Amino acid sequence: MSALDVVARGIASRARSAVAASNRHARLLRAADAAEGRNAVVLPPWLGATAYAASTAYAAGQVVAHGGQWFMCGIAGTTPASGGGPATSGSGQYVQDGGSAVYWTCLGGARAADPGDGAPAVSVVTSNPALGANWLPGTYPGAYAVRGAAPAAYRTSFWSLAAFEAKAGVAMSAGASVVFDCDGDRLALFLPANSGQVRVIVDGRYLTPGSHVVTGADQWMVIDWTGSSGRRVRRYELETGKSASFFGCAQTATSAIVSAGGTGAPRMVVIGDSYNAGSSYRPWLAGGSIAQLLAKRLGWRDTWNLSVGGTGYLNPSASAFTTYGQRVGQALALTPDVVLLMGSTNDVGYAPAAVQAEVAQTLRAIRAGSDAPIVVVGVPSINVAGAAATEAAVQAAVAQSGDPLAFFVAVCGATPPWVLGSWNNASGVPAGTVNGGLYVAADNVHPPEIGFDYYAQRIEQAIRATVLTALAAG
Repeated sequence: MSALDVVARGIASRARSAVAASNRHARLLRAADAAEGRNAVVLPPWLGATAYAASTAYAAGQVVAHGGQWFMCGIAGTTPASGGGPATSGSGQYVQDGGSAVYWTCLGGARAADPGDGAPAVSVVTSNPALGANWLPGTYPGAYAVRGAAPAAYRTSFWSLAAFEAKAGVAMSAGASVVFDCDGDRLALFLPANSGQVRVIVDGRYLTPGSHVVTGADQWMVIDWTGSSGRRVRRYELETGKSASFFGCAQTATSAIVSAGGTGAPRMVVIGDSYNAGSSYRPWLAGGSIAQLLAKRLGWRDTWNLSVGGTGYLNPSASAFTTYGQRVGQALALTPDVVLLMGSTNDVGYAPAAVQAEVAQTLRAIRAGSDAPIVVVGVPSINVAGAAATEAAVQAAVAQSGDPLAFFVAVCGATPPWVLGSWNNASGVPAGTVNGGLYVAADNVHPPEIGFDYYAQRIEQAIRATVLTALAAG
């Protein structure tokens, strides 16, 4: 091969890479444009929240309407026979309902349901409704598209959904979804026992405001359109939460067809800590991690959440899970369109210089295997000494990289900081401004339920203002 041939091949390879990058950026931009203000996070659900009731058992993740607000059950139990019900709406804390075991957290003002041209009737039964055809994923895998996880056989015919290994032999999922289209007027979703919290999106809107909680018995969720808008093709998405991720199957009449929907969405791979993996404060709403909420807000729906609580760029957690850098290989194997790194407060105990060096190495490892944009989100602004210094080290590493497609999003170093308390509200805000009670839970670390989407919304704003602008400019 002549020297001219080598040069020509090099030029052709660079040209192909440039075209691929341009196409990737265009897909990211189109998806974000289509999702702005038109996604399941911001659109009203098909059905409203049920009214709060006394002497009623509630599970974590269920949402009720009360006093003009939506409240989510954070600790399960039975409400008292008398009393005023949940009333604390000025903070996001989990507040006990009288003397009962139930705790509620406010999600904000109640929103009216939007049945559109006809909402379905929804029921949950523990006996097989026998509609006619079981679209078992083990037999008909091509009928479904899976986002954020790799399906594996579960109980022979169903799927277990795991995304990555948190350490050798330990498979994890921090939320996934299964998407399909169906033209039937009646559909049953089989929910295997112990599936945890699940939520259903139909044609881009949540079916109900809260999670449905699947406990120790198999269930079927029947979604019936026969009394409203009848038969037509609709897109369904079953979202899972932090814990068990199982998918049973769709059951339809024999005259209906199920086919894979939602393929081709941009793929975002997220590496983070408990802000994305969830904690004892969860999120309890399935699909409610920062990563999953951001994916819906930006339309980057094929999101793989490789996040593990307690970990950071340097910190492996008490369970010796993989650090951020050690997860890069799994991230690259997914061929991401965009990579998002977030945090971590778990690195606060390390020297800032060590944090900066490890972040820089992580960025180099990602760039060595992908030319996708990298979004690096800072450390959540919480009442932890050293958080600001750790975030400054992360920011310095991004600047040090000199990578035009590596973007930094400040959190505790923003002006003003996103979350304000007595420890950090002296700059850029009116005197006395404090919102920490809304967005930081009682452990002074993790968000309560309302805080997860607050962070997702702020990250979305930053990405639209900086990352998308840069991609559009070429």
